[in-house]
Amino acid sequence: MKIVFIGGRDIHQIGGIENYMYNLATQLVRKGHEPIVFCESDHEGEETVNGFKVIHHKSPKSVFVCKIWLGLRSTLHTLLHFKDVDMIHYNAWPPAIPAIYLARLCGKKALIMGHGHDWQRTKYGPLQQKLMRIMELLGVRSARYRLMCSDAQKKYFMDRYGLESTTMPTAINLPDDGTVIKSDILSRFRLSSGKYFLYLARLVQDKNPDYLIKAFNCWRPEGYKLVIAGNNPAAPGYVKELHEAAAGNDDIVFTDAIFGDDKVEILRNAYAFCIPSTIEGLSISLLEAMSYGLPIIASDIPANREVLEDDMAIWVRPENVEDIVNAYRKSIQEKDWFLQTAIHNRDKIVTYYNWESISDRYINVLNDFISH
Repeated sequence: MKIVFIGGRDIHQIGGIENYMYNLATQLVRKGHEPIVFCESDHEGEETVNGFKVIHHKSPKSVFVCKIWLGLRSTLHTLLHFKDVDMIHYNAWPPAIPAIYLARLCGKKALIMGHGHDWQRTKYGPLQQKLMRIMELLGVRSARYRLMCSDAQKKYFMDRYGLESTTMPTAINLPDDGTVIKSDILSRFRLSSGKYFLYLARLVQDKNPDYLIKAFNCWRPEGYKLVIAGNNPAAPGYVKELHEAAAGNDDIVFTDAIFGDDKVEILRNAYAFCIPSTIEGLSISLLEAMSYGLPIIASDIPANREVLEDDMAIWVRPENVEDIVNAYRKSIQEKDWFLQTAIHNRDKIVTYYNWESISDRYINVLNDFISH
């Protein structure tokens, strides 16, 4: 099959959607298929990555307009240069509207994959959020084929719109505990193994790193630090607020975005992973943390509940400082139980969330879509 993926930022600056496209495309190549990935970038160009073609389209600065522009340009490029494509896969609603109508009008099969409820994202203003709701409605009704990254999303679209969709979770590459890595990140930031809570994600409001900082300022567990690993060049004001909130507390450490061996090292040696988000699709960072055997402090939202079982995490209400303070405290006071949950969670990831099995599932679903 020839499959075009549209959506996401520069594939070399991997976030959630970028991670999904990169790893799924890599598996598809290994299994004899031909994926093509379009992504928004700071430049124009083409390259080959892991055997698949990546096409960069320079995008406008607007976080809202850039997705629509990417969808239209990429769809036109596909229609002109890849006429034998079997499926166009749009990631999230903005790149698909109005591009998916153009694709279908030209006789191409196309699907939309939901990665979360975009209208809930705080990076958008009230008017943009309203437009996102309209895009969600238009997108879900325009697509004959719909994939959702979680059962919670699948249920939402059935309950709200009466439309069927197929759950297609993301996955991760399982860590190799025997791999020798070269990283000095612990010494660079004066961190001790097993003595820091870890936040590893983009610095955006709906993921709530500010609440982790506020809670850590309220109760400072002796000997432990809070590591904030991530950045967000698109929202420098919010990033500045985070640094200001942590000012004066030397136990809160900002590493900026980390990749490669630094990321492996920071995950291998954390005490616990924190995901206090108000909104998630299916967090790749959460899956990665679980695969590294980290116990979890998680916001009580459907996407997190889908991966974590009731008694296998410490649950907090989103945007609630008191809950996070209590979670920090409980994680240390009940350390033996907390660390034991990590073993169960790691086994779950190994069984259900590896790319080998998810890519097979994806291929089977696409074959079914294409044959009908």
